[in-house]
Amino acid sequence: MLNQLRADTYRQLHTWGTYIVLAITILFSILITSSESVGGLMVSTDDTTMDRLNHGAWSVLTGLKSATLSSTVLLYIDIAIFVIIIGQEFSKQVYKNTLITGITRLGFIVGKFIMMLGNILILTLIFYGTAAITGKLAGRSLGTSGLKLGQTIGNMTLTVAFFISVIFSLGVIMLVLTNSVVAATVGIVLWPILIGILASLSNWTWLKYLNFTGVAQSVALGGLKVSELGPYLGISGGLLLLTMAGSAILMQYKEL
Repeated sequence: MLNQLRADTYRQLHTWGTYIVLAITILFSILITSSESVGGLMVSTDDTTMDRLNHGAWSVLTGLKSATLSSTVLLYIDIAIFVIIIGQEFSKQVYKNTLITGITRLGFIVGKFIMMLGNILILTLIFYGTAAITGKLAGRSLGTSGLKLGQTIGNMTLTVAFFISVIFSLGVIMLVLTNSVVAATVGIVLWPILIGILASLSNWTWLKYLNFTGVAQSVALGGLKVSELGPYLGISGGLLLLTMAGSAILMQYKEL
């Protein structure tokens, strides 16, 4: 697995797409923070909260909360990372070259998950770090203590990155099933949209545990306390493990 991780790291560092994703992430964070923009795709919050963010005095902390509302866009930006790390190998069938080196299928899948999670964590941290720096350069007050601000950035980074990785895990198992990066990408794109539509049209309260993009927004806006994240993390973690194991099992039936 270590050799695979080194090979994936080398390939990423020599792929223009990696740096384009990084540039887009930084630019997007600067734009929404400097323009005091509030909102993203599938924003799940009430009008009162949105009005308070729109018309209140902005601080660095306010910018971070706004960035979290816009973090749904990160899911779609990070799809390029999904394609670079694992999508291309399946679409070109070159993943077989890695498997014949002796790595197990489970090791292959776990290695890919580690690479994706590491990339998502770094990009999300850069996204929030850029928002904080942009807010400070704009002359805004911190809105809280420096320690609290640092904790907020850490909590938001971990929460957003984790739930994005869970959605990507669904894309991985779809990729293994279909060998189609297009089908996997469409699945990633549609998941939060379909869950949001179903939640609004039905009384199925359990759907909130599958609304991965909405959880981070609720935490940022105070609608969901970090201490209440247990069930969400448990279900999401279980789903992540199931998709990893399921992907490895499905690969057992693929011919080399």
